[in-house]
Amino acid sequence: MIDQEIELLFRIARQLTGNNADAEDLVGQTLLQATKAWDRFDGVHARAWLIKILRNEHLGAVRASQSRPQVSLEDVAEPTETCYWKEIDWKIVGNDLQRILNLLSDEYRLVISLCDVENLTRDEVSLVLAVPVGTINSRLHRARKLLRTKIVEELGDFSSVDHH
Repeated sequence: MIDQEIELLFRIARQLTGNNADAEDLVGQTLLQATKAWDRFDGVHARAWLIKILRNEHLGAVRASQSRPQVSLEDVAEPTETCYWKEIDWKIVGNDLQRILNLLSDEYRLVISLCDVENLTRDEVSLVLAVPVGTINSRLHRARKLLRTKIVEELGDFSSVDHH
């Protein structure tokens, strides 16, 4: 069961840590903790259980180091359009997306990674993050707005780019 989830765990760990070496360490620590807690695992939602362990391990490491800069939603100008992604040309953004995602705080980066990149359901993400689905919905909404704003800040407004 764990072998099937290692790639997913690594991708999420990479999102959380921002580099391969720390991601590998985080996955290793996660697998160690999962092995220790195996007797308490109920056999349901294995993916969510492993991601929750990964997240807890990451949060513990962050608390210990307190080294990650935080960007709050209040520091970002609110987009004026209802279609927040309209001005984004994803072909241009693709190469810079990981760097821009790393500008978001863990709570926003993780909810986008789990919902939009890893395609977990909001119910699964709710289990992973141990918050209600309504909280996931509002975080995802704010995270997408924040990401869109950061993309435009970092790479410019693509609404005037000729797409032909």
